[in-house]
Amino acid sequence: MVLTTGDYGRWPSRLTAGEVARGKVSLAELSSDGAALFWLESRPEENGRVVFVRAGADGPKDHSPADVSIRSRVHEYGGGAVCLVPGGAAGAFAYVDQSDQRVWLCNGQAAASGNGVARPLSPEAPEGSAHRHGGLSATADGRWVLAVRETHTNDARPPQRSIVALSTFSGRPSESTLLAGHDFFGAPRVDATAARLAVVVWEHPNMQWDNSSLVVVQLGRAGSSDPDDDVLIPAGSPWVVAGGHDESIGQPAWQSDGTLRFVSDRRGWWQPYVHPGTPGPPGATAGPVPLTDAAEEFHGPDWVLGQSTFAELPDGTVVARQTSAGRDAVVRLRAAGAPDVVAQPCVSIAGLCAHGDGVALIGGTPDTATNVWVVDTTEPPWPVRPAPRSANALRPADIAHGEPFTVTGRTGRAVNGTLYRPRSDQRETADTPTHAPPLITWCHSGPTSACQLGLDLTLQFFTTRGFAVACVDYAGSTGYGRAYRSALWGQWGVADSEDCLDAARHLADRGDVDPERMAVRGGSAGGMTALNALAAGEGFTACTALYAVTDLLSLAATTHDFEAHYNDRLIGPLPEARDLFVERSPVSRADAMAGAVLLLQGTDDAVVPPAQAERMRDALVAAGTPCDLRFFEGEGHGFRRADTLTACLEAELAFYLEVLHL
Repeated sequence: MVLTTGDYGRWPSRLTAGEVARGKVSLAELSSDGAALFWLESRPEENGRVVFVRAGADGPKDHSPADVSIRSRVHEYGGGAVCLVPGGAAGAFAYVDQSDQRVWLCNGQAAASGNGVARPLSPEAPEGSAHRHGGLSATADGRWVLAVRETHTNDARPPQRSIVALSTFSGRPSESTLLAGHDFFGAPRVDATAARLAVVVWEHPNMQWDNSSLVVVQLGRAGSSDPDDDVLIPAGSPWVVAGGHDESIGQPAWQSDGTLRFVSDRRGWWQPYVHPGTPGPPGATAGPVPLTDAAEEFHGPDWVLGQSTFAELPDGTVVARQTSAGRDAVVRLRAAGAPDVVAQPCVSIAGLCAHGDGVALIGGTPDTATNVWVVDTTEPPWPVRPAPRSANALRPADIAHGEPFTVTGRTGRAVNGTLYRPRSDQRETADTPTHAPPLITWCHSGPTSACQLGLDLTLQFFTTRGFAVACVDYAGSTGYGRAYRSALWGQWGVADSEDCLDAARHLADRGDVDPERMAVRGGSAGGMTALNALAAGEGFTACTALYAVTDLLSLAATTHDFEAHYNDRLIGPLPEARDLFVERSPVSRADAMAGAVLLLQGTDDAVVPPAQAERMRDALVAAGTPCDLRFFEGEGHGFRRADTLTACLEAELAFYLEVLHL
């Protein structure tokens, strides 16, 4: 087959939509017991079921009960849905059952084959209420599992949250409350002797990445010497270690020497600090001590509980993920000077943990999909999981590699992005290209998030067919410090869309892409960014929006408690900012959208209800703008099933071919 430049978008590709969907296995919550590695694995081919996997000397094997899906719904987005429980059977673990949101304990012995025994640790919620749990962690002796509990009632009151300790020794669910009285809690962490609890807290209207604090609670025991009657209880008033106004705190962890490590952005970057972890004497002024002066990011926003980007090695060395200009690295922290870079292949790292004499991490390379990697001092890093079948569809010559770019936007701010040029060894050209390829501008699902440089099969689905893709870290994105993140304050719906437009125009002006064939796409908040970019009328003629925010007033009225005041800082508090909410909603700008729109929506979306998508479609049709709305039964906010992912990709490709006249 001989293809000419007119065949952009129609190049033959080995990567089918079905292969992309099957390869979209997400990995999370990596941990180690010293002998084996464990992680959660979300599987599209099993309708999004989340499985706990163990990888020992005999390779990866399912470790959780075969009829269970493990997922937390605390803060809606969950996290911390599983933890290892030491002191008992090898591989014992606690988990949150997706179906009932209770915490269960499993002995870990061949649970997936039906031989493991699971029993509830948390009691059933009282009548008229429901419990959700997340952020699980266990004490060093395995006698208690700590969790964030979220209690929902049948009335209109917002959910109440607390930190609870669940006994693993009692023959029946037995618990105590360790801390309450705050709107939100991060994942709790206790020291080696279960004498001190550290946890991040924050209050409405703040988000964790805006203003949060780190508190420590002294713990004690109540009851008899019988483990069944022993109860973990608070033994004093909480005291604040760090945080407060204009400071974000994250990832508290107790180190082997008893000190408390955490992350703070008090100097403009999420950097690690250590503190003795005890109140100083009256009048003492000693505060947290930074572990590095590197002006880089060592943390991300806590959309989910239990984020882990640090590990302490047996010799006390702290290893961390460091993000610089959108690229992740693993470094050893030093008391003075720049961190030492650890050789490993991943450019996007979702989490890490100590393992043996080194670390293990979840990460993706520019050429391979996300995997679990072992990095030690004795041999080169190696992947733990077998490569997904879809990876075999790509040859090295098929893979588009990211080219970072920075453009000065219309406001004078720097806008960071990554360009992926079309690439496929299936394509043969008859002559030198006479025009540039079509562009798909990728708006990440922020507004507080970032593009990743590791291999993304969805992105490669398009580049192998002749599209250029530009991923834009617009204002509000993380990985560039607090100032970049706060550039979206008061400007959501404006600055984010302008940044995506400026990035696309920059690439068109350079001659990298065809200015007459530019599309924009995004999911969730990124879907709103994409729709508003289309409405600006400065170059985009096609927009794909997945489970997109389209009506900000409706979002404010129906959204869950975690994000109930998120827009106060991004737009303004209601009712004072009502006009801005209306003005920046895509549904109010339908008559300005000169192009075509594809809306993809789950019927069970609790974050952005389906009614928003219907109103957006109706507004576009009334304005004479072509719009195709497709619903997917049983899907929520973020698609998980292989058949859904496949159908979405096929619909999106067909949409671009038609609208961009390819």
